[in-house]
Amino acid sequence: MTEPLLERTPLTVRFCETDLMGIVHHGNYLQYFEVGRVAWFKSRGATFDRWEGIQLPVVEAHLRYRKPARFDDELRIDTWVAELKGASVRFAYRIFRVQSGSDELLCEGETLLACVGPTLIPRRFPPFLREAFEGQRV
Repeated sequence: MTEPLLERTPLTVRFCETDLMGIVHHGNYLQYFEVGRVAWFKSRGATFDRWEGIQLPVVEAHLRYRKPARFDDELRIDTWVAELKGASVRFAYRIFRVQSGSDELLCEGETLLACVGPTLIPRRFPPFLREAFEGQRV
């Protein structure tokens, strides 16, 4: 992965994201992936106000949990484009705990997004998104 395609997003675990043991509930990691993905788009100028007539629904998700995150942990979400193919894009993610100067891998995974129009029929990516996926700031 090249640096222009990597986005690093900080996040602090909130109390409402944890269970009674103070551990992040497994379902919240998909939301963390979304936080990273939205930051990835925003940093490249591909903001949602430009998305007239297109949607990118998640059609597949894979996660691998390594270690638990806990309330008030400082996390970093690394997000990058792993594959661009036809009318789909695969994002990859790694979530690290970054307290005490160390990077401890907690979770990694991928989401596959399809580019569709208002009728949910697959369509080509508009030029501004394709440029962002190929590593250009738009």
